[in-house]
Amino acid sequence: MAQKKYKREVLLRDPRFAKYQRDFLAVVLCKPEYTRAEAVRAVKAFFEKE
Repeated sequence: MAQKKYKREVLLRDPRFAKYQRDFLAVVLCKPEYTRAEAVRAVKAFFEKE
């Protein structure tokens, strides 16, 4: 079964991403739609770099 995709604007308001500044999050989530797993991976890849 295909995972549900969410619009970028919905993910920018998602409470799980509230600790990230919305402007930076908007740059990281640049595609129009993501699954939740894709969004989490993209955010972690960007914000958890060393």
